Amino acid sequence: MQLAQVLIYEKDGRLAESLRALSESRGIWVRELRQARACLDALARGGIGVLVLKIGRDLERELTLLQQAAWNFPDCRTVVVGDVDHPALADLAWDLGAAFVFMPPTPFNLLPEVVDRLLKSGLPHIAAPAHGDPQASATGVRG
Repeated sequence: MQLAQVLIYEKDGRLAESLRALSESRGIWVRELRQARACLDALARGGIGVLVLKIGRDLERELTLLQQAAWNFPDCRTVVVGDVDHPALADLAWDLGAAFVFMPPTPFNLLPEVVDRLLKSGLPHIAAPAHGDPQASATGVRG
């Protein structure tokens, strides 16, 4: 049986640390990568259930990675994490294929729960109502 896998693209290790308890309790393999090419190569090998993508340092590269991951690997759901409240950037992340977008005021401490739900579900997209998203329901499922 293949382990569920989470791929994390970030520079500082904070996201991976926040998923450590989930990894240990559920036997999920969490892999950290810091280069877009290595990330795409890992996705191409398959078995990745969720890609967690930190954005904010190099938006062009990060958003290109998001678009390529969504387009080339539709079975892998992507969670985008940003540090600033930027509704237009959140909307762009949704449009490029994110399954969930964490930006203030969405509480970052929900990341493990969201990743766990995405791994368990076969749903392509879940979302928290944020920034006045008219398609989001009170349950957080976008559709």
